[in-house]
Amino acid sequence: MLRFGVALRRYWLARDRLEEARGLLVPALRRPGARADPGLFGAALVSATIAAHAVSSGPARQLGDQAVEVARRLGDERLLIESLAVSCDAYFFAGEPAKGLPLGQEAVERARQLGDDVRLGESLMAYLLCSDLIGPARYGQLFAEAIACTRRSGDQLMSYYLYNDAGLRALRAGDVPAARAHLDAAAQAVQVIGESSLVSVNLGWVLCQEGDPDGARSMFGAGLRVSRRNGDQAGIAYASLGLACLAADRGDWHQAGVLHGVAQAFLDRAGEPWEELEARYRRESLADVQARLGADQFDRAYAEGMALSVEEALDLARGKLRPP
Repeated sequence: MLRFGVALRRYWLARDRLEEARGLLVPALRRPGARADPGLFGAALVSATIAAHAVSSGPARQLGDQAVEVARRLGDERLLIESLAVSCDAYFFAGEPAKGLPLGQEAVERARQLGDDVRLGESLMAYLLCSDLIGPARYGQLFAEAIACTRRSGDQLMSYYLYNDAGLRALRAGDVPAARAHLDAAAQAVQVIGESSLVSVNLGWVLCQEGDPDGARSMFGAGLRVSRRNGDQAGIAYASLGLACLAADRGDWHQAGVLHGVAQAFLDRAGEPWEELEARYRRESLADVQARLGADQFDRAYAEGMALSVEEALDLARGKLRPP
C-alpha cells in the first residue's frame, strides 16, 4: 500500500482526490512493518502530508515534520527536498507561514544544487506560498524561475499551482487584470491534467470584481461540486463563502447568513484559518449581512448554515433554500 501511495501521489493531486488518498495512506503508515523500508516509509509520509491537508492542517504538519526527520536521518537528498517542500506547504495552510518559510527556503537551495527541475519547481511553489515574507522584488524573480522550471520539465501540475497562487496574490493587491491573466493560465494548465475547485473559485472572485455575478455564481458552483466529489472540506468552505458574498450583493440577506454559516462549518472541519483575501471578503460581507438582518435573525441564519449536511449545503448552493 505504501508503494501504491507514493506512485499515485501526483494522480491524487491532479484529480483532487486527496481524501481518498488520506483514507488509504494514513492507516497503512500505522501498520506493523510500515517502517521496514525506511526510504519507502519516508516517501509515503510525503504523500500522506499532501493528502492530510485536504482534511485537516494539524495532521498534515505532524506528518510533514515526521517526513523531514526520516529524510534527514537517511541522508536521502531527494526525499529531504520533497519533505521540506510539503512541510512548508502544511505550515502555510495552518496559518504559520513564518515556520514554513525556512523549510521552503532550504528545499529550494537543495533542489538548485541537485539540478532537478521537477523538484525545484515543487520547492519554489511551496516557498512562494509564503510570499508576504519574501518581498515583491524577490517574489518576481522566484516566480520567473519556477515557471521556467515547469516549462523545461513540462510539469503542468506545478504550472497550474504557480499561476493560481500568483492570481491570488494579484487579487490581494487589487490588480484584477493581472489576476485574470494568471488564473486563465492556471485554467489552461488544468485542462491538461483534469479539473480543479481552486481555480474555479478564484476565477469566481475575479468575475465578482469584473461585475459579472452570474459568471461568478457559475464558477463558485463548479468549485463546490468538485470539492464535494473529492471530499475537500476547505474547497467546500471557500466556494460557499463566494456564494454567500454573492447572495449578500443581491440583497438575499437570509441566504447569505446561512451560506456564511455553511462556509465556516466546513473550514472548521478542515482545521484551517481563512486565507488573507477571503478573510477580507468575509469580514466585509458579514458586516453587511449582520447590519441588514439584525443580531437575532443573523445568529439564527448562521446557526442554520452551521448545522446543514453536505447535501443540504449543495441544495442551498443550487438555490433550494427553505424559506426563513
